[in-house]
Amino acid sequence: MHTVSAIATSLGEVMLIALVLGVGIPLIFSVGVRFWSMETATANGAPSGRNTVFQAVAYVCFAVVTIAVLLGILYVAKDFISHTFDVQLFGAKPPKKG
Repeated sequence: MHTVSAIATSLGEVMLIALVLGVGIPLIFSVGVRFWSMETATANGAPSGRNTVFQAVAYVCFAVVTIAVLLGILYVAKDFISHTFDVQLFGAKPPKKG
């Protein structure tokens, strides 16, 4: 019975991470695009320009997505980076000396 609960726990963790990365990152990007497209309007309805607060929120969203993508690339390449540059990221094993 312990094996079944361990498998169920592991599957739950994988599903949670998949939801966060598979839905969360695109959602943050789409919120950034939405805030980027918002413009203030004048009394006659003509657009008067972008609101700086909305632009700042869009930049923060884009920065979060960019950082998440860069961290993902570094995580995938952690063994290569450890072997080539002798820098251990995310618990990578150091290269063998000798």
